[in-house]
Amino acid sequence: MTIAMMVDNPHGTQEIYDKVREQLGVEKPAGGIFHAAGPSPDGGWRVIEIWESEDDAKRFVQERLMPALQAAGASGPMPTPQFWPVYKYMT
Repeated sequence: MTIAMMVDNPHGTQEIYDKVREQLGVEKPAGGIFHAAGPSPDGGWRVIEIWESEDDAKRFVQERLMPALQAAGASGPMPTPQFWPVYKYMT
């Protein structure tokens, strides 16, 4: 089932985001469909993604994102991602 994942990081910044993206490289992750990122309306940084499945999203977070965050020097715990089913999306 296609799902959306949102991570709101109240301590996130564009600088941290850019460092993490550099660590991840440009390769599209398996199961990834859509990615958007920018400043959160409440401060910090927000990432919203669409994935083919929740398993794909969770695998990416554990196997690629967490190591990239550590390598980029991001500190503090990562906020818990929110997941919800997607009925329809456009790209």
